[in-house]
Amino acid sequence: MAIQLRPYQQTAVDAFFQALADGRKRQLVVLPTGAGKTIVFGSVARRFHEEVSRDKPILVIAHRTELLDQAEQKIHYVWPEAFIGRIQGARNEQLGDVLLASTQTLVAGRRIPQPGLIIYDECHHSRAEGALGVLERLGVFESDGPPLLGVTATPSRSDRTELGDIFEHLTYERTILDMIMDGYLSDVRGVKVEVPGLNLGAIRTVGGDYNAKDLSYVMNIEEALDAVVDAVLTHAPDRKTLVFAVDVKHARALAERFQKRGIACAAVDGAMKAEERAAILQAFSEERLRVLVNCQILTEGYDQPDVDCVVIARPTRSQALYVQMVGRALRLHPAKSDALVLDLSGASDDKSLQTFARLMRTQRKKAVGVQVVEEQDIADDIPIEEGESVGEWLTRMAQKREKAAQVAQAINLFANRSRYRWQQIKETFAISYGDNGWAYLFRDGDEFWPVLELRNEKFIPLHERALPLEYAQGIVEGFLALIESKVIDKEADWRQAPMSPRQKYVLDKYRIKYDDTWTRGMAADALGQKFAAKRVKVLQKNFNAQKWRSALAEPNGRAWLEQRLTALRTYAQARQRVAQTS
Repeated sequence: MAIQLRPYQQTAVDAFFQALADGRKRQLVVLPTGAGKTIVFGSVARRFHEEVSRDKPILVIAHRTELLDQAEQKIHYVWPEAFIGRIQGARNEQLGDVLLASTQTLVAGRRIPQPGLIIYDECHHSRAEGALGVLERLGVFESDGPPLLGVTATPSRSDRTELGDIFEHLTYERTILDMIMDGYLSDVRGVKVEVPGLNLGAIRTVGGDYNAKDLSYVMNIEEALDAVVDAVLTHAPDRKTLVFAVDVKHARALAERFQKRGIACAAVDGAMKAEERAAILQAFSEERLRVLVNCQILTEGYDQPDVDCVVIARPTRSQALYVQMVGRALRLHPAKSDALVLDLSGASDDKSLQTFARLMRTQRKKAVGVQVVEEQDIADDIPIEEGESVGEWLTRMAQKREKAAQVAQAINLFANRSRYRWQQIKETFAISYGDNGWAYLFRDGDEFWPVLELRNEKFIPLHERALPLEYAQGIVEGFLALIESKVIDKEADWRQAPMSPRQKYVLDKYRIKYDDTWTRGMAADALGQKFAAKRVKVLQKNFNAQKWRSALAEPNGRAWLEQRLTALRTYAQARQRVAQTS
């Protein structure tokens, strides 16, 4: 059972095939980190195989092992029956519907079957001379050559060479701002941290960015190292933090400085053995490390959705690099309310330095979901403020635009935003949607089952397999959206009302401390955490992931589940219609 695409993902897929029918052979799709680029090009691959050509394989190219690993995993989410072969290093699996190949292996001259379609992941690297030569040998620039789809979050390169000579058509683009507005990425705020004595404007530049050697020197001084640690302790004391350093020396110096201040921290870099790096990443994933420092290794292909703070301790003039770094904190996670970006800068402003505020100005001009007004001066004088989240900024922008235009209607920029309030019980997430109904995200290894609780303490998965957390969360919230329960709406009006006598009674019963300033929402959250802990214990006792995995591996099991889920959706929709007419 393939997962259902989000609306914008389906639009991107449809746009590719429409452009292909119009004769556009070399297409570019731009989606921010966390938007599901792999899901999009996996869906393109499946549809191309089914509708255009079954005779030739589909070739997916990427320059890093982590990207190929992700592609191998996630293509199966949208194309479960696909036969995938790997062409990298010693692996030379040339039979398959999809062939995954590393750029380095192809540059080295590895021969492969002629593909029917080429997909280039993180295609901003395709302009490199070796990669460009591969594309030429594969015939993408010939009139009878295979079509090319490039996907990236950053179509511009740090060396300021553009991709227009490779891709002839920008088929679909969606910005970080669009994704935040629609609730597919976490809300985010930025804080500028000044490093005493730092003057970035005096540093030499190479290829459009700061000279790495010069930057390493100024960022490794005592004041700069302390500024990074102090910033995390001040602004992100309880956040899971990823720090981007200039080089290996800087990364290790920062990790040591964090450790001396009593913070569980380690550094990773490309010089490490793969096993050592994997162990550190696992420790960070399992909360045994609170801060992880890296240099030039986690900007692409790294997914850790509960990271809610990134520190740009590697100042950059490259918007492409900056977007990749910020993107590591933008994925949705039930346990985080927003993300924080800490920008390190000097006392004197370098006009070319990339910052969160500068990124948001660029994003606002490109975002399709932000209303553009003719009164340009109105939009220009509403920059995002220090520490203001994107949600707060957009709301303030809308309010000022309303006032200027004397529009008397309310604007809700986040109508499609996730409205639900999850409770986290260790590694399980639970949400009550009223009438004793509960839904869960149940951890199974590194993935999560979306689960619904039925009567008599019985449970049913909402999908045929465990999924990455953000996809499992989306499936549950898609079901909850059918119910329209005000109980789970974190913006509901009732949450601001004073506590009810009944709530006070139950709080006292469970010996939960409170005071008279508590609202109904605050009391509901405290009680929800208490009740969720009880329900999760029942879930852990009664939901057997292995049995479900075995049952749903069979066609009859999948057909049975699909019938049950269809019945559940039909029942929820019927309840919704009754509620709307009553």
